[in-house]
Order: sequence, then structure tokens, then C-alpha cells
Amino acid sequence: MNLRGEVSKALVNRGFRRDGRTHLLRVDKEFSLGVDTGPLGKRSDIAPFVGIRNDKVECLLTTLLDVPEDEWSWTVGANVGYVLGDGYQWWEPPAPPEDALRSIDAALTRLEEFLSLSELPKLWEEIQGTRDPSWRYRQIIILFLQGKRDMGLQALEESRQEFCKNEDEICDQFRGFEQRLKDISRENF
Repeated sequence: MNLRGEVSKALVNRGFRRDGRTHLLRVDKEFSLGVDTGPLGKRSDIAPFVGIRNDKVECLLTTLLDVPEDEWSWTVGANVGYVLGDGYQWWEPPAPPEDALRSIDAALTRLEEFLSLSELPKLWEEIQGTRDPSWRYRQIIILFLQGKRDMGLQALEESRQEFCKNEDEICDQFRGFEQRLKDISRENF
């Protein structure tokens, strides 16, 4: 039995759209819930990640980083076990797909309380494993979208210290983000 494949089929049957390993379920005009089953193929184990996508944040992120838009990226997410407060979780055959699906469902239910721009940033504080390499960019964007310009500028300064410890491509990417944000914020924030 291939747990990844079985869980993926169950999610699609529940209304999730799938692109490779990523599954998204539209909640409203701005938010989607997501499940990452891992690459579908020969591996049969599963360590599902769940998350939230906010379209405004993700659209601005691609603009500010000057990268192609990705309708399958998430704003924040983590392994289901971290979201549930139980530590990292995974399943291997002969475990039934229902075991993984129960944890996925419980984790998605927990994430539903964070489906607003005011609540979304709390995930980075409350749930282990949610701080991926781009979380700071998303945090800054959310602060600006909330109209918290001063806090956004302070987070931008803190991020500069983090991203520009060395003069390299990471620092260059940050400086580009910062300049595009300043250009946009003069007009919109």
C-alpha cells in the first residue's frame, strides 16, 4: 500500500485541488488550506505537512522578490504533529491511510482559527516548524497589509541584520525585496 497515494486520493475526493504533492482547498476568496503529502511515487510512507495560503500575501511576496507567481505556495505551515503539539508525525505501511487522515483533519481544524491576517502571524510564534526561510518576508508583508507600517519597518530592519550578515546573493535578494517594498509602500501603504 502506498500511503501517500491513498491520502492524496482521499483529499482529492474531499474537494482539494492537487498539483504534484500539494493539495489546496479554497476556504474563501483569500484563504486556502493545504496539505503536502510528499512526492507521489515509489515512497509509500507519509509525513504530511499542513498549512494556510493567503493569496494577497503570496501575490505580494512574488512581486517583492521578483520571482514567478506560484499558486501552490503556502504562507505558513508545518508537519501535522507540530500543528497538533505532538511532535513530528509520520506513518509507514501497514498503517491505514485513515490514521494519517485523522491527524490531517485535526491539524486543519486547528489551523482554521488562524484564517485572518490578524491571526495568521501567531502561527510563527505558537507552532514549531513554521519558520521556513521566507517567513520573515511574509511577516513584513502581513504587517504592511494590516496597516502597521512602523512595525513593518522595524521587522524590515531586523530582517536586514539577519539576511545581510554577508554580502552575498541572500543579501542581494533582501535588498531587492526592501527596495520594491519601499517603492510599493509609498503608493499603497
